[in-house]
Amino acid sequence: MNRENLARIVQHATCSVFGFQDASNDAHRRVLADVIQTTQEESATVLCEPSLTRSTARPADVVIVCPIRGVAVVEVKGVSLSDIKEISPGGQFGIQYAGGAHSRNPFAQVRNAMFDIKDAAQRVYEGQFSIPFRYFVALPRITRSEWMQRWGKEAFCPQELIFEDDLLRLSRGLEKAGGKRLEGASLTFWPAAELRAVHCAFGDSSVLFPEPQERQPRRPREATLGEMFDESAESYKTLSDEQQTLSAQYWEKGPRVIRGVAGSGKTIVLANNLARRVQRLCSQESLFSEDRENPPRILVVCFNRTLVPFVEKKIAVAYRQRTGASLPDGVVTVLAFNRLMWHLSEKGVWRYQKIFAKGVSDQMRADKYLADLAFLKENDTATFDGNAFDAIYCDEGQDFAEAEFQLLSQLTKRHLPEPSLFVFYDDAQNLYGQKRPNWQSLGLNVIGGRSRIMVECFRNTRQIVDAAFNVLYGSFAEKASKVPTKAFGDISTLVDKNLLEDCEGYWRTKFAKREGLPAKATFAESEAAENQLILDRLQWLILDQEVRIEDILVLSFRKDRIENLAKFLSGAGKTFLPELHMAFEEKDAILGQRQRLTLSTVASAKGYDAYCVLLVSANQFKTNIDGRAAFYVGCTRAIEYLEVIGYRREGLFAEFERATSRPEPTNSEI
Repeated sequence: MNRENLARIVQHATCSVFGFQDASNDAHRRVLADVIQTTQEESATVLCEPSLTRSTARPADVVIVCPIRGVAVVEVKGVSLSDIKEISPGGQFGIQYAGGAHSRNPFAQVRNAMFDIKDAAQRVYEGQFSIPFRYFVALPRITRSEWMQRWGKEAFCPQELIFEDDLLRLSRGLEKAGGKRLEGASLTFWPAAELRAVHCAFGDSSVLFPEPQERQPRRPREATLGEMFDESAESYKTLSDEQQTLSAQYWEKGPRVIRGVAGSGKTIVLANNLARRVQRLCSQESLFSEDRENPPRILVVCFNRTLVPFVEKKIAVAYRQRTGASLPDGVVTVLAFNRLMWHLSEKGVWRYQKIFAKGVSDQMRADKYLADLAFLKENDTATFDGNAFDAIYCDEGQDFAEAEFQLLSQLTKRHLPEPSLFVFYDDAQNLYGQKRPNWQSLGLNVIGGRSRIMVECFRNTRQIVDAAFNVLYGSFAEKASKVPTKAFGDISTLVDKNLLEDCEGYWRTKFAKREGLPAKATFAESEAAENQLILDRLQWLILDQEVRIEDILVLSFRKDRIENLAKFLSGAGKTFLPELHMAFEEKDAILGQRQRLTLSTVASAKGYDAYCVLLVSANQFKTNIDGRAAFYVGCTRAIEYLEVIGYRREGLFAEFERATSRPEPTNSEI
């Protein structure tokens, strides 16, 4: 069974099918095809290698979820009879692989996978399940008669072991058994709430949770912010349907553009989609053998250097959830854009151009790179082919100039029919004032379903987004201030989708649905008074509210302001203050490290978030479009608690004060 035949079967399937592209070998595809063809109910779902939330165990090969059949988990072993050298009564197979003999117990493996699914579903469903859970081990390259002939009449052959000639009867047998159990329970179908809980158990959601070593268990006092943040971190989270759908997209041909509001999970989708892609590549035979001339190379590029370790970590976690293994070396490279330019100059691809050279625009710099690249392609194809990429994923794409997308598209391999470029961006977080690219003029076809918009914010509370959004669009701005046009963040789309409403000159956001604490504006009489206020606030947060130090992010617009604040805090002599982490000084270190207080410019913290954000010296933000975008980015780093502090009642701080002092819209306004 090849991929093309399986794709045709899925195309004509009556039931819902997810992840069939992840079937890694002929045996796996054979079992999946037979299950799909014999499961005809529209309400049934067949999943291939579905990840579980908060699990790094290898996924089950095939899972059936059906209102009649219940839940069935199938482990596929594509071994031939000659590969099995011995078998124990408990189901331990002695299998001869190319690298030597190994013992495997597929029954224990699939049984554990089934209970993992049930346990994950139980987190969602309150009560006892009535829906049946069953498991099977499939040997699609062995017939039942061959098995009995080899091992004799007393052969190990439990009912959970199915063979090549049983595959077409599996789904029908489950349907018959499920029908009998339903009849005995006086039911027509298994309860919809139980089925929903099972579906919630699946999803590439490990990237939503902290690593166990990052958040040590503790018991903060009740009704403190520390308790609130800990509960939020440990609460059961699943990807939205939109995030899961995009994570599972089969993007073997590019390009693609994913737009999304702040906090919609663009980086999560990038990490999960890329992890699935690498998993498929790794399943190919001899992928990393020494005789392979051109192993696959995938690039992830972002503009912000401090974001690189964060993205690397998310991809590694996503891959570990999919496979239970570490990301293979050499396949994925994550680089900041400027470092990518330098790296390729060292490889002889082009001459390096300084990114902030005086009098040199983004277009001029990109044109020089493109000229060098064109010369290389014509005169030294070996060097180009050795450094080109099979696919390029671009995070925080709004930071890139149009010409830089053209440059990235030219770094994909020559044999590709189209540039395999995948761009994730949000206009409203456009710190550098880049215009939205004209993809068609760049030779990138993103029409016909290749462009998607993620329109729900999951990171921030509605109160935080409301206040920040109204400053972004100047709801309380002076007439002389420059504010973005409605096209800047595609307001028309949000309004059309009923995700944004104008309440008498105040934007009420509906794309952020989670309610929370009001955003807070605090005034200080001077910069010195602001320093003391910040110190007092940190003491209140860390000691009184028992907030973890790593849950606090202190941001400012200007680097010198953070440097001065750091000097003040370091000289304060307070024992509760930990080591300070200056993001723009340790550019290759991830933000939010344990027992370190992170201080950063907004630009360096882009792409990160924290449960508590103190945005200081807010009066220093410029009132132009770039300044408003930076302010919006700073505010939307906050997951639960946002306090904006200023020492002059002017500019964006004054606007934020007015935005947060406005009464909540009445029902008639909403």
